[in-house]
Amino acid sequence: MADQNSIRPRLALLGVLVLFGVVIARLFYWQVVQGYSLKKIAESQAEKETTLEGSRGRIFTADNQLLVGNSSSFHLMADKSLIETDHQTIADKLAPLLVERDLEDLENSEATPEAELAENLLTDNQQYLAERLDLDSNWIRLSSRLDRDLRNRIEQLEIPGIYFEEYQTRFYPEASMAAHVTGFVGKNDQGQDTGYFGVEGALDKELEKRVRRNRFLTDALGNLLGGESSLETQSLDGRDVVLTIRRDIQYLLEQELENAVERYGASSGEIIVMNTKTGSLLGLAAWPKYDQVSYWDYGAELYKNPSLANLYEPGSTFKTLTVAAGIDADAVEPETECPNCDGPRRIDKYTIRTWNDEYQADINIRDALAQSNNVAMIFVAESLGVEKFTEYLRNFGIGEAIHLDLQDDIETPFPEKWGPVELATTSFGQGISTNSLQMVRAVGAIANQGVMMRPKIIQEVIDHQTGKTITISPQEERRVISSETATTVTEMMVNAAQHGEAQWIFSDTHTIAGKTGTSQIPIPGGYKEDATIASFIGFAPANDPEFIMLVKLVETTSSPWAAETAAPLWYRVAEKLFLLLNIPPDSQSNLSWANQLAS
Repeated sequence: MADQNSIRPRLALLGVLVLFGVVIARLFYWQVVQGYSLKKIAESQAEKETTLEGSRGRIFTADNQLLVGNSSSFHLMADKSLIETDHQTIADKLAPLLVERDLEDLENSEATPEAELAENLLTDNQQYLAERLDLDSNWIRLSSRLDRDLRNRIEQLEIPGIYFEEYQTRFYPEASMAAHVTGFVGKNDQGQDTGYFGVEGALDKELEKRVRRNRFLTDALGNLLGGESSLETQSLDGRDVVLTIRRDIQYLLEQELENAVERYGASSGEIIVMNTKTGSLLGLAAWPKYDQVSYWDYGAELYKNPSLANLYEPGSTFKTLTVAAGIDADAVEPETECPNCDGPRRIDKYTIRTWNDEYQADINIRDALAQSNNVAMIFVAESLGVEKFTEYLRNFGIGEAIHLDLQDDIETPFPEKWGPVELATTSFGQGISTNSLQMVRAVGAIANQGVMMRPKIIQEVIDHQTGKTITISPQEERRVISSETATTVTEMMVNAAQHGEAQWIFSDTHTIAGKTGTSQIPIPGGYKEDATIASFIGFAPANDPEFIMLVKLVETTSSPWAAETAAPLWYRVAEKLFLLLNIPPDSQSNLSWANQLAS
């Protein structure tokens, strides 16, 4: 009996030890062997992850009008695990609504009658949707570019398994205004929104939205642990950009340019308006243009800004630079007479003539600029010499990038060979290539008392993350000519506008300093026959310029001469700019005009 009594406590103790060992083993198993897995399971149940996206930065005009914004669009999606109807029936219900959208996209199509087009689109949509629904996947995108109204109408069909995913697209409240300035947003190789061309391309990283993924722990009720009640609220929006472009001026330029292209039968054209004192571009229009919202419907050649990307030989507008260089270097004066201007010049195997084949012995440089005399310009360039002449051209920025916040801004070729023929032809703007903005910048230096300003198209950048506004200040590039030379050349340009080939449209209300240019279009082996580029560059009021404007029309069919095409367009736009910029007549004799206009 005693032995049994002594064994029982031992057995009980052994049982306790075994039980304790089992518990320890289980704890070791769960905490050590399975500890990592359990931790991940617990985190997956209590851990939340959210993806937050901002909006791409907006683009405004200088007068605070929205030019490019964002709007919500929707993907039409299908979750096949929830679909209760056969695929063809769903396709038949959805297709008619999508056809209405597609017809709006094709409203300008004249190739097929509308009824036939609608029937074809309906069949195509039904087939496409049914094929998409038959794909071997549970989640399928059926269509994109749905607006909120179309989404609501599809929701009313109450089709199980059909749902929507929201995404943002660019919104253009001013339609295609300033398309060559803004550029557009497309997809890169990774399917991400990316800016192309214009401001969208040049400032893509500034405008780009931010994406942030947040991971945090919650309790059983879903509340944030650690005493937090909210997540970080710093803005994820891209930076907004305010342009120097004025909405009213941009609209004016685009309307007048489109009308002029039709009136004069031109293949293309440009108008640039810049503030001479600050370099701010007030308007930049080009034709033909494209619609940013449907850029894929247009040829890629239209995407680039022609004022930067298209090279041309500027012709007689270039003579203002030749004369300015000659006077500033003391090679000639306005009254200097040309000793060999009594006939055409023979240089090497080429004979160079004036545009009208008329000649005047001993013509002075002032009159030669007004009459756009090619032979006299050769005399000025030869008086300077190649080294001095090319030095001035480089100082005027010919060949140099504009340093503008547009993607198409690049350097342009500067001639390497400078023989007697090249020196002669360059003096009157043939045989040298530039772009429109380089010409505006160069002649703008004359208007700005010899100081060249850097053209700018960004007025300020608004950073939503820091709450700061970054203002882009005017920037002087360099002094190109003396203020005395600038004043002298300005007076000569006034004389050219008043007594030159375009004198018939000279303004009797505001003093204009300007110069026409009619240049040939180079092609391999020579120049295009019976085709010209007509241009006029000028600034006003001449004594204290508020703006400089370049007008360019390519291959006009009504007349090849700038005096009959580009110059009238320049003055027509200028008369309206005087009103928009509140520029009064610049002489007492013109006050009656202002009073009549006000009444």
